[in-house]
Amino acid sequence: MGLLTDHGVQSVYHYAPLHYFVFIARSRKLLSKPALLENGYDEGHFRSMSKKQDIARGFAQYVHLTLDTCPRILQAKLRAGFPHIAFRLPSTSMESLAYSLCRFNVAMTRQLRRGGKPGFPESHGNGRYLPHHQIPVASTDEEKAEMLGTHLARGTMIEVLVEKELTLPDDMAVIVYSEEDERTARQVVIETGAPWHIHRETPPCEYQRSENYSKEVSEFIHRCLLDKSWLGNGLEFDRV
Repeated sequence: MGLLTDHGVQSVYHYAPLHYFVFIARSRKLLSKPALLENGYDEGHFRSMSKKQDIARGFAQYVHLTLDTCPRILQAKLRAGFPHIAFRLPSTSMESLAYSLCRFNVAMTRQLRRGGKPGFPESHGNGRYLPHHQIPVASTDEEKAEMLGTHLARGTMIEVLVEKELTLPDDMAVIVYSEEDERTARQVVIETGAPWHIHRETPPCEYQRSENYSKEVSEFIHRCLLDKSWLGNGLEFDRV
């Protein structure tokens, strides 16, 4: 057992646009921004709405996961008709890794420690500030236990932060939210040999695939599967 499972956390989640699935399935990894650049991707691969905030606030070096089963950003993108998927990792797969927790929305919060402003106070429930971080995190076992004990029952969004990269476990589930997305995800799994199971679930909000977005996603995935050297064309879910 570990901290997450001891606090009743069964799964940890990462949400992504469907067209990035080929890259993730081939590498079996989630990569931080510096790791993506090291692997040949350019900044057009990053989320345009959050990349500047992540860098400025000291969180670019992390892979971002969450304990939230229905984050607002997923709902917003599905409502807009843009195909997205969820990676559901067993919490046991995280327990042997070094990770931090953050109970604040790294990209969206405006209360920051910068420009002489104090930001959120350090506390047992908030964690503490690490060098170059403008938002506190829980990084020791004691801090993480305090944060989970204080905020899980309240339904607070908690981010799980892993430095540089995260190798995905074989027993991870890939969640899709429509029949069309399921067909596409299964094709990716078959052609890349990824070991994961695909699960279609009821979307957490209204989701009607946009015809235009779906066409772009299908063309992107088709080209990606044909050409292993192709690393995308800048299509990302904040720019369509």
